[in-house]
Amino acid sequence: MSTSTQIGRLLAARFAGYDGTVYGEGRVVFWHDEHGEFADLLGEIAGPQAADEALRDVEVVRLERNPFAVKHRILLERPTTKFLVYLTGKLPADADNWLLDLELAYGPMFTADRLSMIVNELFPREASAATRDAWLAIMQRTKPFFDDDDQVEALAGRLRAGDDERDFKAKMIAVLLGLPAGEHSLQAIWRALLAQYAQGSTGGIERIAAAGLADYHWNGTRGIYRFDSAREIAKPTVKDFVLWLFRLAWNGFTDAAHSEDYYANIRRDFDMWRNDPRYAPTIRTLAEDAFADLSLDAQIAGMSLEELASRGIFHEVDERLTQLLYTSLGNDGISDDDVQRIVAERRYSLWHGRFAKDYDVIAAASALRAELRRTRPIMESIASAEGGFHAYVSDLYQVDGCYRRFIAAWKVRNGSNDNNLRDRLEQEYGSYQNDLSVNWQKRVGRLDDWAIDGVAAQTDFYARNVKKVTDAGRKIAVIISDALRFEVAAEFRERLVRQSRWNATLDAQLGVLPSYTQLGMAALLPHTNLALNPTDHYGVLADGNPTAGLAARAAILATVGGTAVDAEALLTMKRDEYRELVKSCSVLYVYHNVIDAVGDKAASETGVFDACSRAIDELDAIVKRLASANVTNMIVTADHGFLYQDHEVADDEWLSERPSGDAIWQLKRRFVIGADLTPKPAFTTFRAAQVALGDPNGEGVTIQVPNGMHRLRMQGDGARYVHGGAALAEIVVPVVHINKGRSSSGDTRAVEFRILQNTDRITTGQITVDFLQTEPVGGKVLARTVLAGLWGVEADGKATLISNEVPLAFASESKEPADRHVPATFLLAGEADRFNNTVVELRLFERIADSSQMRRLDVKAEYRLQRGLVFDDGFDF
Repeated sequence: MSTSTQIGRLLAARFAGYDGTVYGEGRVVFWHDEHGEFADLLGEIAGPQAADEALRDVEVVRLERNPFAVKHRILLERPTTKFLVYLTGKLPADADNWLLDLELAYGPMFTADRLSMIVNELFPREASAATRDAWLAIMQRTKPFFDDDDQVEALAGRLRAGDDERDFKAKMIAVLLGLPAGEHSLQAIWRALLAQYAQGSTGGIERIAAAGLADYHWNGTRGIYRFDSAREIAKPTVKDFVLWLFRLAWNGFTDAAHSEDYYANIRRDFDMWRNDPRYAPTIRTLAEDAFADLSLDAQIAGMSLEELASRGIFHEVDERLTQLLYTSLGNDGISDDDVQRIVAERRYSLWHGRFAKDYDVIAAASALRAELRRTRPIMESIASAEGGFHAYVSDLYQVDGCYRRFIAAWKVRNGSNDNNLRDRLEQEYGSYQNDLSVNWQKRVGRLDDWAIDGVAAQTDFYARNVKKVTDAGRKIAVIISDALRFEVAAEFRERLVRQSRWNATLDAQLGVLPSYTQLGMAALLPHTNLALNPTDHYGVLADGNPTAGLAARAAILATVGGTAVDAEALLTMKRDEYRELVKSCSVLYVYHNVIDAVGDKAASETGVFDACSRAIDELDAIVKRLASANVTNMIVTADHGFLYQDHEVADDEWLSERPSGDAIWQLKRRFVIGADLTPKPAFTTFRAAQVALGDPNGEGVTIQVPNGMHRLRMQGDGARYVHGGAALAEIVVPVVHINKGRSSSGDTRAVEFRILQNTDRITTGQITVDFLQTEPVGGKVLARTVLAGLWGVEADGKATLISNEVPLAFASESKEPADRHVPATFLLAGEADRFNNTVVELRLFERIADSSQMRRLDVKAEYRLQRGLVFDDGFDF
């Protein structure tokens, strides 16, 4: 852009606002060109020949001798004409300036000096003369910055009339770094510089130096952050700052020479950087680079578990911490409460993502170990079949759930740990299950029939759960998930009730024996009698009708106004299709097969626990799809459970004895069906009538199941995953009753908490506040994370954050109030000084669901800030 064009553009902006009145702003512009540099260009800048059309109606007046003639022409002869009054030479003193009144009336003097033009034409005109002079003085020392039109324009958009020299320089740096408008604090500037440095660039600090702002930047860093307080570095670098920062952070932002609030500003900003998910990757990169230079290996190696648990800057801490946790679990050197506390605290640490799988393994292993020991006395006290069944439903099932979660976590771990912990827990779980099976087998062996007093039978499922709903004229859907073990159903139910407006209860029923799919599925259908199909003695007839396959089951359900659908087909249906399906019947059976499909194959059985997680996800999707078709009554149940241990079956787990009798029709890992099978001590034997099966042809139908957890040797099929026997995990069948409320308002809520305020004064640079989670998390009461910080409040109500903001996680499931305390330490920043001897507020904020916005909570506490020593660093962005 040529000089004349640039000047013309600036002048046009001055004249643009003229409203046609005598004293209208923009009518007269005084241009002072001391050395007459632009005298020859006046004709092309303004007047009839001007390049800019907007300036062609401007009359140019060269002020040479008679100022009164100029004033007469402007005010009387041409009272509405736009004038450009061009002056050269030195300006007269105000006392000798006969045009001073006009100059004051029509605005500031125009000058074509580039820096002056920028100040006068682009920067806020409301700024005082002293402020403009201060800006110009800075600009004259930092001329390279103002050679770039884009930088000038960006700075002009940020400046405000009241900005002082420090504001001006800070906003210059913000422009150099490309910060968003409104961000020019030291925190924002260093955030950008550190982000660049983490990516291998020092361009930002180089641009600051090239613009002549390096001294300003480093003096501000020293003044506000106390950087390099122990020794002066002549020309500090970003790396110097990084090493200082991480050394300070490692030491808890304290040193022997300074009080606890000396480093409050940098501690607050560092906490905000590392707690910001968008910026945490930068801090992790910088930490990795700084660790080797700080030589902390030996110090970390010598720290105790609890010391490490309080640190979180370097990933080497988590690496060592997980090693110690594995070791402590292996030698019983730590309680489950301590493990779960440490793992919960690490969830919000800088490196949790890298070590999350290890922490999942550690938490699951500790929970399994604790549950094995908690429930062993319960297991050993089983004295009857009824007592054993109810003990499993109330307590013992949790052992199987903990084992499943541990093995699932172990299979996806980082792989850096050895197998000692896994082998030990596998052995403990195996021993526990063996002892449970022996105790339970004693109760089963005393049963005359396969029935337990006080326990509902699976064969009565339809009459007990479905018929009474349809008789009342209501619609119901039954989702049958093949091999949905009771503990998996419990986890599904917990997940469902945590969601708004969903209610679910979990009951149990005694599964059929043998506990295999064809018989279990048949037992859930409407029927009067069940019998094995005489053609194969494996398929099942319900009142003489076949029950194998979707079509056969749908035909039986049709007799009661029902039908059946495969879950996979339901989930792929369009909205109109599944709505029509629901309308067409009063009873809908949905058959779902994920767990058994994986577990029943030798090639895939080791993935059965992963299949359990997928089954929970799919069941959640199925019930929601049915709810969207206006089904409000649903039941999720299963045909049977299963046994699984994640190791090769050992010799002592195989049954050495073989079944015998008149005929053996079916030989499976966990059951035998035959004619007049010979009773043997290694088997539990029942005649057909004893297990509620008919024997219409008088064939002497007999079933046998191996005692305890033993497997029968046979070709094919897997051996780790089995079912068909009488073990509790096989025959305790879940019944989850589900109902979705119609209210538009949700019934879930965030857990409640309160501030335990034990003082109303803040007299030092920090304060630790205790928060109490007033109830356990669980069911409809959901965990929450809030952000807390101290705020100073101006007389006009404007609030300023004066401390770090601390994330607080209220997620404890403990019933003991003592376990639900959440302490937080707040560090006062430099901004706190101007609120000394005033009341400040502890405010809390929470993220609005499905958004990045925060809402302020009603909970707050007030403190009077009374710090005895207030320092002023004399420097503040």
